[in-house]
Amino acid sequence: MIIKINEMYLNRFFFILLSILPLSFLFGPAISLINVLFFDIFFLIVLFLNKETYWIKNITVKILLLLYLYLIFNSFISIEINSGLSRNFGFLRLVILFIGINYFFYKYQNFKQIFNIWSVIILIVAIDIFIEVLFGANILGYGQNEGRVSSFFKDELIVGGFVLSFFLMIAGYYLNKLDKLSKIYKIITYTFMFIFLLSIIITGERSNSIKALIGLLVLFFIFHKFNIRSVVIILLITLSSAIIIFNKSNYLKNRYTDSIIHSIKTYTVSFKHGDPHHFKAGNLYAQLHRSGYDVFKKYPYLGVGNKNYRHETCVNKKNKSYVCETHPHQIYFELLSEHGILGTLFILAVFSFLLLRGFKVNIEEKNFIGIGCFCYLFTVFTPLIPSGSFFSDYNISLFFINLSIMYASSKELNIFNK
Repeated sequence: MIIKINEMYLNRFFFILLSILPLSFLFGPAISLINVLFFDIFFLIVLFLNKETYWIKNITVKILLLLYLYLIFNSFISIEINSGLSRNFGFLRLVILFIGINYFFYKYQNFKQIFNIWSVIILIVAIDIFIEVLFGANILGYGQNEGRVSSFFKDELIVGGFVLSFFLMIAGYYLNKLDKLSKIYKIITYTFMFIFLLSIIITGERSNSIKALIGLLVLFFIFHKFNIRSVVIILLITLSSAIIIFNKSNYLKNRYTDSIIHSIKTYTVSFKHGDPHHFKAGNLYAQLHRSGYDVFKKYPYLGVGNKNYRHETCVNKKNKSYVCETHPHQIYFELLSEHGILGTLFILAVFSFLLLRGFKVNIEEKNFIGIGCFCYLFTVFTPLIPSGSFFSDYNISLFFINLSIMYASSKELNIFNK
C-alpha cells in the first residue's frame, strides 16, 4: 500500500515538473536548468527503485548515447577544451529527460493533460506579445528594444522562437481531438492557431516567422481533414492582420519589406567579399556565414569543437573575414565550423534517422501530437534561414522537448513499449 501511495505522489510530482517546463524558460536559463535537473535526478531514483532496464536495448536510446559519446570526444579534440566541455558533458541531462518523458507518458495516460496547461501558458505569452506591440511594453513593463518584442524574456529577443517551439505541438494535440469536438470548439482551435501564428510574426523575428509558416503548412498538408478553403482562410486572416499591424509600426514594416529585400540583394556579394570591415553596408548574416565557412575551411574534418567558434574568431582572429561572434547564426555553417564535415555528417545522420523514423510511425498512427513535433523539428534544419546556436542550452532544450514528445506520445516509438 505504501508503494502505491508513493507512486501516486511521484506521478503528481513529475506531472507538476513537466507542466511548468515552459514556464521555467520564462524565468531564465538557470530556472529551466534546475527544473530539468530535478526531473532527471528523481526520475533516475524511480528507475533504480523499479529496477527497469529493458529500455537500454532500445535503438533510439543507443543512438542518443552514441551522440553523447561523440560530443565527449568532440570536447577533447577542440582547439580549446574548456570552452565546450560543460556543454558537451551536460548533454546527458537531455538524454535522461528524453527517457523520463517517455517513461511517464507510457506509465500514466493523464500526462497528456500537460498540453492543456502548456496551451494556457503559451496563450498568455502570445497575448503579452500583442500587448507589447500595441502599447510599447508588456504587462511587466518590459519592451524597449527598438521595435523588437521581448515579452517576458526582457532583454532577450527570443520570444517568437519560444512560442514556435510549443505552437505546432499544441496544434497537433487539438487536431488529434478535432473529430470529438463540437463546431464551436473547432472554431476555437483554429482561433488559437491564428493567435499563436500571428504573435510569432509580429515579434519581428523573421526567421521564426518563416519557420512557423512552413511548419503550419506542412501540418495542414498532412492533416487530411483540412480542406484548402480552411487553410486559405486562416492564412489570409493571419496575413491581413499582420499587414494592419505592420502599417502601425514602421519598424515591423521595414523589417518585413525593405530589410528583407536589402538582405536578398546584398547576400551574395557580402558572402563573396567576406571582410565586414570594408563592406559595412552589406549583409551581416552573409558575413557571419562567410566567417563560419572560413573557419570550416581551416578545420575541414573535425571543426574547432563545440562552442569554440567564438574562441577561433575572437581570440585566435587571424583571418580578416572572421566576424567575432558566439556562432555563425546558421545551423549548417555552425555545424561545419565546429564539427567539420565528419562531425556534421554524423550529427545530421543521427537526427535524420530519428526524425524520419518518428515521422513515418506517427503518420501511420495518425498521432498529430508527434506530427506537430516533427513539423517544428523539421523547421530547425531549414537551410539558408538564420538561426540561433543549435547546441546552446536554450535551443537544444526546446529541440529535445519536441523530440521527446514525438517519441513519447507514440505507442510504437515510446522506448518503454516492449
